[in-house]
Amino acid sequence: MSREVYVRLTDDEIERCRVFAYTSAQTQQAIEFGQKTTAERDKEEGGRDTWIGKIGEVIVAKAAEKRFGVHVDLDFSYYPRGQWDDQDFLINGWRIDVKAMREGARWLFVEWNKLCFRQQYHNLSHAYIAVSVGWDRDSDKPTGGGVIKGIASLDKLSTASETTEVLMKGDLIPGTNTRLQADNYGIRFKDLSDFDRSFLYMLKHRPNGVAERFINPYEQIKH
Repeated sequence: MSREVYVRLTDDEIERCRVFAYTSAQTQQAIEFGQKTTAERDKEEGGRDTWIGKIGEVIVAKAAEKRFGVHVDLDFSYYPRGQWDDQDFLINGWRIDVKAMREGARWLFVEWNKLCFRQQYHNLSHAYIAVSVGWDRDSDKPTGGGVIKGIASLDKLSTASETTEVLMKGDLIPGTNTRLQADNYGIRFKDLSDFDRSFLYMLKHRPNGVAERFINPYEQIKH
């Protein structure tokens, strides 16, 4: 088993993701999950971010089918403004969120506003899969593949976890000059759990109730 998993996409798969992304960008609001202090994205930036995200989902779905024989139905539905899909994947009762970013990133970030939003509707993800999408920054287009970097379970999103950082809006991403636009939990790729081993565990076991016990991140920092 490999800690990281490389997946190649076909041109047709990339094009399908592109069409979905830029069509979706026309109907989705510029600020996700209602965090009004976050800078608005224009439709071009929103389309690119959605393109990256959908490529990440296809990468994970292809890996699940090739490595474990698990077929995942991807959601290519278009949602009205203010509505989102419930989860990226549902596997054996596990709600899974794919966090995709352009090649060169070193962190998995999970936004606190998204955690609060999902918790409010009793729909927290149980696991987060980090995908590094191959990207040509000169042409601002995908290169055709990506790498699954690993998985973080929901119980790692806690101030009690030694490998999880609390990074607030305006903080610099460690080792960069880039400031965060939202409050986040951050986990370095090197501290993520192995994809194959974690996915196999989810296939054999049901979720352990961590979503029901999860403490709102803003409550955690009070203690």
